[in-house]
Amino acid sequence: MVAALALHAAALYHAAGGKPLVVATTGDTLVESPEVAHHYRQELVRMRRFGKQHGFDVITRVVQPSMASTFQVKILSGRALPSFPGTHGDCSTDLKIAPQRTFRRQLFRSLAGQGRAEPVTLLGTRYAESARRSASMRQRGDSANVPVRNQDSELVLSPVCDWSDDDIWEGIALYGSSARPCYSDFEDMRRIYAHAVGTSCAVVADAILDGAGSSRPGKCGARLGCHVCQMAEDKSLANMVEYDERYAYAAGLQRLNRFIRNTRFDWSRRHWVGRTISGGYIKIQPDTYHPRMVRELVRYMLQLDYDEQCRAEQAGERPKFELLPLDMLIAVDALQSLNGLARPFAAWADWRDIHQRGVRYDIPDVPQVAQTAVPTARFLHVGAEWDDTAAPSDWTGLRDPYLESFTADSPCGPRLQVTPGGRELWALPTAQQFSVDPESALLISEFEVDRLLDVHDAGLAPGQVTAGYRWYAQYGCLTLSHAQRGEHDQIARRTAYKDRLGLTLEYDVGALRSWAVPFEDLPATSRLAWRQAATPQQSLF
Repeated sequence: MVAALALHAAALYHAAGGKPLVVATTGDTLVESPEVAHHYRQELVRMRRFGKQHGFDVITRVVQPSMASTFQVKILSGRALPSFPGTHGDCSTDLKIAPQRTFRRQLFRSLAGQGRAEPVTLLGTRYAESARRSASMRQRGDSANVPVRNQDSELVLSPVCDWSDDDIWEGIALYGSSARPCYSDFEDMRRIYAHAVGTSCAVVADAILDGAGSSRPGKCGARLGCHVCQMAEDKSLANMVEYDERYAYAAGLQRLNRFIRNTRFDWSRRHWVGRTISGGYIKIQPDTYHPRMVRELVRYMLQLDYDEQCRAEQAGERPKFELLPLDMLIAVDALQSLNGLARPFAAWADWRDIHQRGVRYDIPDVPQVAQTAVPTARFLHVGAEWDDTAAPSDWTGLRDPYLESFTADSPCGPRLQVTPGGRELWALPTAQQFSVDPESALLISEFEVDRLLDVHDAGLAPGQVTAGYRWYAQYGCLTLSHAQRGEHDQIARRTAYKDRLGLTLEYDVGALRSWAVPFEDLPATSRLAWRQAATPQQSLF
């Protein structure tokens, strides 16, 4: 509705002699409901066409999160868990808010450099949506007529802030029927709204959703949210799959969602090796996903992608989704090696199983694991640094004695840098954010995969669990953020320590706990460092 009003106003302004510029931006979390992702791309095309027909400029952008912030890379690299109810809801910030804020700042700087007037951001927030939304809007002073400054000092206007639900639907009817100049007939929007609730009428669907609003759990409250969302049990995609055969392709995405939801409290699927040294010890307690669980998720996503590619090819259309595109597959493969979650190039081995060997990794229908308290923490002695237990001859971190010995006098060898702490490590390229070079990724997929699979199949030599990460880095495929060079060196050292103890890949949780000691047996200084871990905890993560 806001888009329709903005474009109509721009057309009137241009007809009166003005030179309007409209920028329409939306966010793709890369785990969107496929129907929604396809819909807004089509609508953006229609917006550009409307601007061209009426003689003014319309710029459209689909903004995506950074590679490191995506659901796939965060979860499959072992860095984080999905956002579950009762925990932090940082998914909205990482996947939606932060990317849009970055895009707007870049856009506004560009427009200021062109001498344009200060832009105004139009939002679709309404006082009638909820008491909580209304209170926040009143605190900001949101208005339909006068722009206000948000927390980033940007001008914001809310054209429909005083509209009721009925006003919205009346406006959609007027614009969609061409009674007012409009970029869209809104038929796809009506279909998605209706089918998301399992009805044929969008207005009825909206009424059903409003009636269920008070019972919808979670922070997100999205009616058509991400297909992996755990924060709110969004049943829209499930309703669509059940309502119409055209959505059958999405059934696998629903199975993946249920699998993640039902295994939340299965502590055997968690990684128990802590990442922080304090008082010479690390904590042994469920944290992010166990390497075995991470490997399962990679296989399930690759299988879903393959099945969708086959379906789309038979239907003569483009795939509706791709969970692990090439750059993301390489990022996951590299970071799993860095963290000791999988053997080097294991993701390519799984890809080969599915694409070339006919192996299937179907998502099991597992019963929901009942909520239980988080197992009591135990503690494993590490020393002051991860390297304390390493032999003096070992090179840990971002170094490779084998490679460096062969390239010592060659310009092709890795360049070294000295950190402020005096450590020598590879001087990997850095930029504002972590990324995978698309050209390198394509060359790897075309020419190197067979060799990578040979390395994987040959087995894992002692101390070489991070060799996959180092290969991608040495190939020039990875660009780190400025902070990640030192961070990844520390992670590689930590992984080398875990590897020496047999705590990478398929390690045994029971054996690990037997090596650790309870809080009461820690030295006094270590108990002081870990005193918060002695407090009883609830199982909310």
